[in-house]
Amino acid sequence: MTKTKSSVGIDDIAVHVPKLFISTLGEFAQARGIEPAKLARGIGVERMAVPDAHEDAATMAASSVLDLMRKNDLLPEDVGRIYIGTESGVDEAKAIGTYVIGMLERVFGPGTFQECSTVEFKSACIAATHALENVAYWLKAEEDENDFDDADGESGESRGRVGIVVATDIARYELNSPGEYTQGAGSVALLVKRNPKLLALDPVMGVFTRDENDFFRPIGMRCAVVNGKYSNLCYLAAMDGAFYSYKKKALARGMIRLAGGECTSDHLDHMIFHIPYPRMAEYAAASILRREWRDLPRWREVEEEIGPEPRSEDFSGQKERLSAEGDYKRRFSKSAKFLEAYEKMVKPSTLISSVVGNIYTGSIYLGLASLLEKNLLVPGQRIGLGSYGSGCSAAFFSGTVQPGAGSMARGEILEKLDERVEIDLADYQLLHEGERGKSVISPSGEFALVEIDGDGYRRYDLVG
Repeated sequence: MTKTKSSVGIDDIAVHVPKLFISTLGEFAQARGIEPAKLARGIGVERMAVPDAHEDAATMAASSVLDLMRKNDLLPEDVGRIYIGTESGVDEAKAIGTYVIGMLERVFGPGTFQECSTVEFKSACIAATHALENVAYWLKAEEDENDFDDADGESGESRGRVGIVVATDIARYELNSPGEYTQGAGSVALLVKRNPKLLALDPVMGVFTRDENDFFRPIGMRCAVVNGKYSNLCYLAAMDGAFYSYKKKALARGMIRLAGGECTSDHLDHMIFHIPYPRMAEYAAASILRREWRDLPRWREVEEEIGPEPRSEDFSGQKERLSAEGDYKRRFSKSAKFLEAYEKMVKPSTLISSVVGNIYTGSIYLGLASLLEKNLLVPGQRIGLGSYGSGCSAAFFSGTVQPGAGSMARGEILEKLDERVEIDLADYQLLHEGERGKSVISPSGEFALVEIDGDGYRRYDLVG
């Protein structure tokens, strides 16, 4: 008898965010000479999470993993992989996951994770998505290996083991720079297993890659270098390319079948994008849906409201053409047809990011957590996910919401966010520059960086 292959995907999610935040709408906006409305509506960021003096990407990662394990009654021997996506690595050679395992063994005991593999993925904000892809492949490969073992009458060595993917980052830009108000910090841990209760991943991923200088952080620099407007253009071009790649593969495979007047995005109940700031998700959706709709009957409704698209032959110079194109993009993003789709499909995923800020590679998974928190994940829905990493690469993939999603806990993340402590501009700037030696809130019952020794080695502990 042929054995039915299991699905693989995200079973559960845990989010860790620092206890500190600074509001972008008060003292910060006044000091930077920025109209608060621009930050609240134009950018979409109202609060930025700020790591305390004892926190870094490793402590946040360990905290989210421990929370995930406790929620799911996992033991170290149950975990075969802890793969971490980050661009906030704390060492140029030593994988951040080894520090994380060291902290976890403060809880579970020395050596308890010695048969767990860990590796650090770096590819700007797309790193955790590639980590997820790799853990999913590992689980599929293990299933095939276990099938072979079953034929020999033996049990597979790692049957039942799960993987954990961790996205952990601190988004940091120079004080008074244009990117400063999009900072944030946090970690998201994803439990990846066979027959998941939350989201089963589809067997298709569209990708796009090219060499760009839109965002980078040279070795030794604490803050990233950002070519802001150009980075937005790279994001949109890469996301369009990845979505087209996904569309081509999904249609060729028969995973999505289009009826008359339909497009691929009609088969996605929600679309979640990388969220450097919430408005960027709106721009990404507008770029994709404009291309999706322009050859369909519904485009007539758009043109009746905002007019036809500008044609290159109508302009004598590139400057005039680009100006007209920019104007049309703005009009499309305000059209009734687009706003209806955006409000339903995309905007709900920006909830948590609006009060946390950018957490780089974890931002897209904060979008998934937002839908879960708002009880918007309905079994049978297909969710599209668009991941972007500066430099640049993008991936678009999808998954189907599983029956178990209806029984998952909700509201816990938002409750924790409501319990955070607001700090003033002075403390924020000291923490930003690494000039505050003492924590604003002394660590208690949490992982903390307790020492950096003379060789630069970082020592962590479970404090309090």
